[in-house]
Amino acid sequence: MSQTDENPHMKDLRKVVAKASTKPGVYRWLNEAGDVLYVGKAKNLKNRLKSYVQPAKDTSLGPWKLSMIDKIANLDVTVTSNELEALILETNLIKELQPKYNVLMKDGKHYVYVRISTQDPYPCVDVVRKMQKDKATYFGPYLSSYQTKQILDVLHDVFQYRAASAVLDALNRGKEPEVDQGHLEYQIGKCNGLGFGTMTDDQYQAAIQEVIRFFKGDHSHAIEKVTSLMQEAAVAKKFERAAALRDNLQFIQRLSEQQIVSDTSRENTDCIGIALHSGHAQIVLLREREGKLIAEQAFSIRGQAEDHAEVLTQFLPQFYSEEADLPDRILIGMPLEDAAVLEEWLTQLRGKKVEIKTPERGKKSKLLILAEKNAEEKVKQQEAKWESAKRSTEEALAELKELLDLSDIPKRIEGYDISHLGGTETVGSMVVTLNGTAANKQYRSFTIRSLAEGEVDDYAALKEVLTRRLIHLLADVKQRELFWKEKGVVIGKAKKAEQKIIEEIIESQPELAVEENMTYKDFLVAREEDEIVGIIRLTDNDGKILELKSLWVAKKHRGDRLGQLLIRKVLQSYKKEKIYLITEDHMLEYYSQLSFRHVQEPPEILQKKTEEFCKKNPDLGITCGTIMVSLPAERKTDASLQARPDLLVIDGGKGQLSTVVDVLKNLSLDIPVIGLAKREEEIFLPGASLPIDVPHDSEAKFLLMRLRNEAHRFANRHREKRGKSTAIHSALDEVPGIGDKTKKQLLKAFGSVAGIRSAADEDLMLHVSEAQLSALRERL
Repeated sequence: MSQTDENPHMKDLRKVVAKASTKPGVYRWLNEAGDVLYVGKAKNLKNRLKSYVQPAKDTSLGPWKLSMIDKIANLDVTVTSNELEALILETNLIKELQPKYNVLMKDGKHYVYVRISTQDPYPCVDVVRKMQKDKATYFGPYLSSYQTKQILDVLHDVFQYRAASAVLDALNRGKEPEVDQGHLEYQIGKCNGLGFGTMTDDQYQAAIQEVIRFFKGDHSHAIEKVTSLMQEAAVAKKFERAAALRDNLQFIQRLSEQQIVSDTSRENTDCIGIALHSGHAQIVLLREREGKLIAEQAFSIRGQAEDHAEVLTQFLPQFYSEEADLPDRILIGMPLEDAAVLEEWLTQLRGKKVEIKTPERGKKSKLLILAEKNAEEKVKQQEAKWESAKRSTEEALAELKELLDLSDIPKRIEGYDISHLGGTETVGSMVVTLNGTAANKQYRSFTIRSLAEGEVDDYAALKEVLTRRLIHLLADVKQRELFWKEKGVVIGKAKKAEQKIIEEIIESQPELAVEENMTYKDFLVAREEDEIVGIIRLTDNDGKILELKSLWVAKKHRGDRLGQLLIRKVLQSYKKEKIYLITEDHMLEYYSQLSFRHVQEPPEILQKKTEEFCKKNPDLGITCGTIMVSLPAERKTDASLQARPDLLVIDGGKGQLSTVVDVLKNLSLDIPVIGLAKREEEIFLPGASLPIDVPHDSEAKFLLMRLRNEAHRFANRHREKRGKSTAIHSALDEVPGIGDKTKKQLLKAFGSVAGIRSAADEDLMLHVSEAQLSALRERL
């Protein structure tokens, strides 16, 4: 098997290449992350692209190119009108993108420009390698220095525009040129005699204008002049001169191939081409800066579109509201009713005039046609990708169903991974595919709470992540109430007649504090026939602090999550309030599953109550005084976490898989789960000592690998983000009495912890109290 075939994306890429254009253009090979690996040009895109994806055992490609082929995952192409445009665009893209697998050329050394110093009274014409911002007029770039000089030689032969450099220098300085300075060049035909009587100033200016007209693309005057001179030479029987002029005429006629990829107008233009296929819109934006086409951007528009005008009207505000580099001119394919309003809005954004134009002729019209052609080409590419991806995904999911012996095709698959840095910043990730396609908005990340700093235990972290995620499947209060109702247990408010029973239950449990004026009205109870089998209450401390208390469940129902249902029932009634509770350390995990978290700065009234209770009950044998809080924002319904997965994919082998199986068992959930081990990409099923037998080129396996890799990427990104945040805030976190709001104020005012440390006391006192200042000086 060739190295090409080892790339899991190659099958899809062949399908895309099969539908590629046969026209000239530029192609870009990309990796999975979307980075451009290589930019190339081709006379026939389809034929060139085939050479990269042919399934051949032997290849003449070197190891560097083979290395690139092993990494390619996607393809993008830009169609051009001819090979010259492809070459220029390829060069611009290579300079801009610096792809890893390209041979990188030195900046600008392969271009030449024609420079006409129109800012001078007597302009001169030169060939230069680089444009300068010197008010001169430039034309190009041209790839052949030899051909450019040949053009100028022909134009001098026709229009006699060249003057001796010494003569031009003197004239531009306001001095009279010396006749001898230009005499020799005039004698050998390289000078038109300007400055010593052979050519007048007006004739010289007219000749320069003819050169400018030619390089702007108007060759008609040059052709007419050459034809006239050729006829005069023939009549005069100067046949050698006539033959030379004939060659000049043929040379000019061959220059009809127009270059539209670049010009030197120095204009900043965005050209927007649109293609519509079956209601799907594709936009290509060609970005011209300083007269040179420097970039192409493509956009697939979501939703259904009826016509081009509708797409443009919605696209322009969305795109340019986020775009910093607004152009002088935006070219579009049709007039818009709202064009004047859009122009006014864009001008306000930019602070400088922005025009929206529909070109009908000339170079800009050709640029617009090119953008539209590329939009059409990308629609075809996209449709090919969609069709190929859809077929591959359908095959993978069907195969997965058979391999894992699932009851149905898995529509929602979730992948999990754990990431940490030497035991610090341990996080978990959950990524999701719906019908085989990544559902980014459904992704979730978890910061691990159960491990101490520096502790490495992937099994414990995985257990926490899966428990916190899957517990949401039991969070539907209505469904859980129906579940318990079928068991004969009903939840409702306590009755007056149940006051004494509730007091007896609380008195029998040392950890449930008996309080004066305790009333049945605060309680929610679970009843099994006439027996109370569960209680909970919510009290209001000083009319400000809501506290959840007195949770109790009869022994016969413990472990069945009846207590969690009671808690959720209370929380459901208070959607906008903070709810506090005081608990023992062994119950921390239990409450963390229900959206409760540690309180760094607890309300004083709760702190006092905790201390008093612990003093009164020194022999309880329990750990006193952990205060937790449930925040309204963290109690909001999460659609992703409440959705039931059809398959769980764990990054790891038998050990990790066993951990997740235990979580599912503890939660009484029946969800298929597999482990994908990295070393050999082996798939393990629960209870099996050996991996299942999977074909090497299995589409199902590739789908699982992509999911696992995405989970790994997402976990690492979350960990890195937390690491940066911790690095900034960790020092301030150690300062007692400084809350999040004050931290933000200090960092905003002084820039960093070092800035806070070096700030004067009087400056800090603008943001903190004396006690806080003292704590800052002590800890920082």
